[in-house]
Amino acid sequence: MKSALIIIDRAPYGYENAFSGLYVVIACLNSSLDTDVLLIEDGVYAAVADQVSEAIDYPNVEELTYLIFPEGSVFVHERSLKERGLEEDDLVEAAEVIDDTELYEIFRLKRDTAIMKI
Repeated sequence: MKSALIIIDRAPYGYENAFSGLYVVIACLNSSLDTDVLLIEDGVYAAVADQVSEAIDYPNVEELTYLIFPEGSVFVHERSLKERGLEEDDLVEAAEVIDDTELYEIFRLKRDTAIMKI
């Protein structure tokens, strides 16, 4: 395995998926494994800037995105973003918005990649 792509499709609060998935990415990067994260469907909420998770007693996942960049990429699916009424300006600086064609290319180019949906 040359690299890993972690896919997060659940909202960051109310589920452990986003929080755990981002920590998996960070752990892989700390082990020198080329790793990226793809936020799709409700997972795009993990990249929204200025989150105030303390109000609901959850750890802030926004801060974790800054631990991934620049060693890894934080890909955010454009269609998922738009379906939720969000725009690129709503996201953290580390987020890279990708369309369906770019998503296909990521999967095509990462043939020797472990792909894990969390």
